[in-house]
Amino acid sequence: MAVYDPAVTPMDRLRRRLAAGEVVLIDGGTGTEIERRGGSMVEFAWCGAAALTNPDVVREVHEVYLDAGAEVIIANNFATARHILRQGGFEDHVETINRRGVELALAARKATGKTDAVVAGTISPTEQGGPPVSLDELAADLNEAAALQAEAGAELLILEMMRSIETAQIAIDAGMTAGLPIWLGWSCEPGEGEPQLYRTGDPLAAAMAWAAEQEAVEVITVMHTETEFSAACLDVVNQYWDGPTGVYAHTGDWQPPHWIFDGTITPEEYCEVAKTWIGQGAQVIGGCCGIGPDHIELLAETTIRGERV
Repeated sequence: MAVYDPAVTPMDRLRRRLAAGEVVLIDGGTGTEIERRGGSMVEFAWCGAAALTNPDVVREVHEVYLDAGAEVIIANNFATARHILRQGGFEDHVETINRRGVELALAARKATGKTDAVVAGTISPTEQGGPPVSLDELAADLNEAAALQAEAGAELLILEMMRSIETAQIAIDAGMTAGLPIWLGWSCEPGEGEPQLYRTGDPLAAAMAWAAEQEAVEVITVMHTETEFSAACLDVVNQYWDGPTGVYAHTGDWQPPHWIFDGTITPEEYCEVAKTWIGQGAQVIGGCCGIGPDHIELLAETTIRGERV
């Protein structure tokens, strides 16, 4: 029997589990669950300010996911880069919001006693319906956000909703500068005959050919992609990448600044689809927008448990 070593960090344990071929459960949608529980959504910043405006709700969401079985929780920092918070009227609180997002996730881990769970920060080139920014401004904003989250105690940085090689490179550079392990998440949509990156239309295959050469990236996921389309995207990822892969798909629709939950996939249906992803070799499974604690709990009970090594 292995002896528990408190000197080994949660991230160390996670890396060992992935190297051993285990399947790891991450949380579901954070922003959408904050909204479902009454948190304020902000025009052009979505859930980005929630760590400031609704901290108790944010912490509750993390606690519920941990209690449901999540082994990685992602701080509510998807939309906390400076250009996003400026659009929403919260630019004066960039440092506080980025730090507090991570601190609330760490507090939830402590409160639930899930000491092995990994707390991840996140950055994204998302614009949340606002105007695009230059690549130079994006680089400055993502570097700032990544550094603040690392200083606050994030143990991993997940690059979310990546949709071009240019912006993915900027995000990787920010993660490396912050000194955090990096997971890369592509968001995709159907193209003409092949999956393409969300909105830009760049072929996922070309993005993966580039990503396969990025030594700083430890895991590549298909995320914030329609549930029924994620398997096709994972097939492309597998053609170019022999490291750990994952999927956390979404369900529902976004009408800024609100998520529309009509017609969302049931936990039972989501678990059946997740079995397909695991069959394709995915080791990191969870959910994005619209996927909630009930989905994660059922994944933990019925789908992930049988994949433990």
